[in-house]
Amino acid sequence: MVTARAKNQLLDAVARCLAVACLIAVIFIAFRRFNGADTPFLAFSVIGAAVVHFANRPRVIEATITAVLASGLGIAYVGSRGAFGQYPASGLVGTLAFLGLASMIILGWKACRSTEALRPLLLATLCPMLVVLTNVASAAAIKFQPRVFDLFLYRFDGSLGIQASFLAGRWFAGSHFLANLCFLISAALPLAEVLVFLLFVRGQRMPANPMALFIVTGIAGLAFFQLCPATGPAHAFGAEFPSYPPPFQPLEAVRADDVPRSAMPSLRGAWALLIWWSLRYSKNWMRWLATGFLVLTVLATLGLGENYLIDLVVAVPFAVTAMAACTGQHRKLIAAGALVLAWLLYLRFGLPVFTLSPLGAWMAVLATVIISLLVAGAKNPSMLRGRIPSGGGLLTRLMPPAPPN
Repeated sequence: MVTARAKNQLLDAVARCLAVACLIAVIFIAFRRFNGADTPFLAFSVIGAAVVHFANRPRVIEATITAVLASGLGIAYVGSRGAFGQYPASGLVGTLAFLGLASMIILGWKACRSTEALRPLLLATLCPMLVVLTNVASAAAIKFQPRVFDLFLYRFDGSLGIQASFLAGRWFAGSHFLANLCFLISAALPLAEVLVFLLFVRGQRMPANPMALFIVTGIAGLAFFQLCPATGPAHAFGAEFPSYPPPFQPLEAVRADDVPRSAMPSLRGAWALLIWWSLRYSKNWMRWLATGFLVLTVLATLGLGENYLIDLVVAVPFAVTAMAACTGQHRKLIAAGALVLAWLLYLRFGLPVFTLSPLGAWMAVLATVIISLLVAGAKNPSMLRGRIPSGGGLLTRLMPPAPPN
């Protein structure tokens, strides 16, 4: 009997070590393959691992070993001709990313020795894996829908009487500080998600499990991308963005095989809104930070040419749809989801037939936002405080929140 138990424990340890090794290997390979230090979105997601590690207050010797490992990883990255970015604060972001990779190794080593230690490792690797899988899935989906509808979204924004993305882009061109600040805030979205995860597992009351919420949002967003995909004005119009808004062109889908999709709707806008929503019951200073993060992220997606204004408008009912799906509120899910679907169908098929007047376009935009807010507030979802609902699967078993204070 004792021998059988020992064998089971050995098999469990071997399986755990293999799973940990595969998980970390995928992230390391992706980091090097995509030049993680030159890819701010991936770099910030990896920095989240260091935040998780050091939030648990490791001993001095463990922190020292992590720093030494980070230095070695940085040297190996440079030695393998890994690229560093030219974006603002790229040196600091890249350095902290290596600290995050080193933290994954330490957390992985601890997870190999104890099942209990899998929890912080899962939290540390969730965002990097989400970033990697989202980008891989987005790139693979281009083969199924190689054409984009930027001209349609550009036409609708024009019907509002203002090209908001071009206007914000000119603001950025006139203020490098504003452009750099908004760029870093937008790129730090994965790190912000990790901070929300940490608050949740430590007992912060939230409308839904944020881990499930952000995963559902990513999956649903990629599915909606196939209905009315777009790349954003910076990619669609090149050198004309942001100073020279081009005249309207005949509405047709344009082939764009190697350009990443960023709409429709805006995933970054939806994620930023859900971060704000998740922190609405936190302390005042957290809510103010979340509000500032939301505003600057929205401004960044416009000014950097990643989204059109209508992408961000549709992101509002899309965020309500994701929240309703994760809180089991089926009526809200149907209402908000139908609003998203109606916009996608209109922009792809209805716009060439029926173009709204400026007044009609603004009324449609305002109605969308107001209806989304009414649907979201129709009935307060059950709050979670230090508790993940039953049926949470792997997240429930490996990441139970800390007991509330």
